[in-house]
Amino acid sequence: MFISLAMLFASCNGKKVTGDIVKIDGTKAIVVSTDDNGQPTMLLSVQEAANLDADSAVRWVATIDGEGWHLPDKSEMQLIRKYKAMINISLRKNGLPTILANDALYWTSTPCSESHTYACGPQGVKCYFSTNASPYYRARAVKTVQTKQ
Repeated sequence: MFISLAMLFASCNGKKVTGDIVKIDGTKAIVVSTDDNGQPTMLLSVQEAANLDADSAVRWVATIDGEGWHLPDKSEMQLIRKYKAMINISLRKNGLPTILANDALYWTSTPCSESHTYACGPQGVKCYFSTNASPYYRARAVKTVQTKQ
């Protein structure tokens, strides 16, 4: 993984970059994206839950401290997948569980039919059966942060 000098410089000047770990509302999170000023625009919780159906994933996210945490929608999960390598470098370095590793699948909040919801895994974001009977995947919460203009 290539990390540019600009990214290292930004991180040293108080600006955040993808992969930085921050604490917000008492919850440890990792920066997924930032604005032009280096302020986080999307955060991913470092904690995750496993063996959840889609409904349980939504309920689990509601237990996270602070306002605005939610199960990522399809487009947010695609952004997480795009920056997965940078995010996982930081998670590993801090002894935290990585995301989208091996064959793990993560729920999104985006339905694709009455009984199916999008989930993301190594092959990308796809439509999966989401009823309480099966299957059981993982969940991570995201938070969209409003930046000051």
